[in-house]
Amino acid sequence: MNLSKSKYTRFCQCPKMLWLDTYRPELAVQDESLQRRFQEGNVIGDLAMGLFGKFVETTAYTAEGKLDISAMLKNTQKYLLAGEENICEAAFTKNGCYCAVDILHKSGEGYEICEVKSSTDIKDVYLWDVAYQRWVLEQSGYKIEGTYIVFIDNTYVRQGEIDIHKLFRVQDVSASILPYYAEVAQNTERAKACLAQREEPPQIIGEQCFAPYGCAYWQYCARDLPCPNVFDLYRLSVKKACEYLRRGIVSFSDIVKSGIPLSKAQQRQVEFEQLELPTHIDRLGVKSFLETLWYPLCFLDFETFQTGVPLYDGLKPYQQVPFQYSLHILENQDAPLVHRDFLADENSDPRRALAERLIADLPKGACVLAYNKGFECGRLKELAETFPDLSEKLLAICENVRDLLDMFRKGYVYDRAMGGSFSIKKVLPALFPKNANLDYHNLADVHNGSEATDTFLALRGMEKEERDKLRQSLLAYCGLDTLAMVMLWQRLREFCV
Repeated sequence: MNLSKSKYTRFCQCPKMLWLDTYRPELAVQDESLQRRFQEGNVIGDLAMGLFGKFVETTAYTAEGKLDISAMLKNTQKYLLAGEENICEAAFTKNGCYCAVDILHKSGEGYEICEVKSSTDIKDVYLWDVAYQRWVLEQSGYKIEGTYIVFIDNTYVRQGEIDIHKLFRVQDVSASILPYYAEVAQNTERAKACLAQREEPPQIIGEQCFAPYGCAYWQYCARDLPCPNVFDLYRLSVKKACEYLRRGIVSFSDIVKSGIPLSKAQQRQVEFEQLELPTHIDRLGVKSFLETLWYPLCFLDFETFQTGVPLYDGLKPYQQVPFQYSLHILENQDAPLVHRDFLADENSDPRRALAERLIADLPKGACVLAYNKGFECGRLKELAETFPDLSEKLLAICENVRDLLDMFRKGYVYDRAMGGSFSIKKVLPALFPKNANLDYHNLADVHNGSEATDTFLALRGMEKEERDKLRQSLLAYCGLDTLAMVMLWQRLREFCV
């Protein structure tokens, strides 16, 4: 049983990816949020088991805590013989190909395959997955009367207990999988041959490195590309970058020689890198921005989480929920910098408490600086919609938000160390290269937004000592986000002196 459905889909994306998974997994650079998404998928999968009524589950584990495939295969056969209507994680194997069907639903003289996904839409890779499952089961002698994808309905709004029949959509993909089904037999043989070889298969970098999923081996496979290269160009699509790569346009020197069209931001990025230009400052542009600000001047940053299964009433799947903010305040030009913050109780809906505290903490009529204000304003508007009695005050705050990102996105300030990016984690070290107090790497436990989300969601049920420690790490991280904005604002003012 050396080829599972996950290995099959990995092979369909890139044979080299499957080979590296098997023989060189230590080369992978894992997504920081992978474990949380895996846990989220398990929660969603468990909920979906009850969609078609009473069910049995085959899942079994060894003494070491690993899936016991042999036991799952035996359990599946036992439940099939017993005529169970819904078998979850129904396990099958044929000629070295293995799969576990999320929900095997008895239908007429045969069965229906239901594959559960935590997404809010259907992607091609899901069709690869279901086509493989159908092939394995039909090769095993079972009549399959339908194939379905079960996925999240993003229009669902929680009210009370989760209604799984409204949370999920069930879509028949029997016709959609036909082109993929026709390729399964050949693909499984090619995949098994790939797994059997000891030498790393050759593979040219291409769009498969990014879709349907970003590859954890990108750094390894791209190790011989010059730095920077065409994939580093600001907002260049993967499709276009791969096209240029195939044409031999790889380095920034190649880009210059080729004469390919570049946006203004891309042109600036290439010129600054090639000519090693010093920091660019458009003083008139900076000054015009600073003149739009007023006191009290506040610097605001939210941290949020989102879950596929809404945790609280009034939430949709994957809706952003603010649970924390940091706020630095300058009452006037000569006033000391004041810091206020809020971190919700992880055991309850944080939105009302956060909204009320923010209204209390912000001076009335204050100018609010955010970094990429669309995010903060989006959360403020959602809170205003959720709490009509607070709406007027929240929307008034939103009206007073200005965007510090504009200074860099518009090119008023640019340094080649930004590498074409205008994220605060690129801009900050570029303008303050030797300030250890502004280095996110020096923080404990929480270093970015993904880690903040993961940490907050992990607090539930944690021992007090560890919980208190991590809450302090969350406060320190979010506090650095707004302190960074203060420092950038001050540096902008220095540029105009």
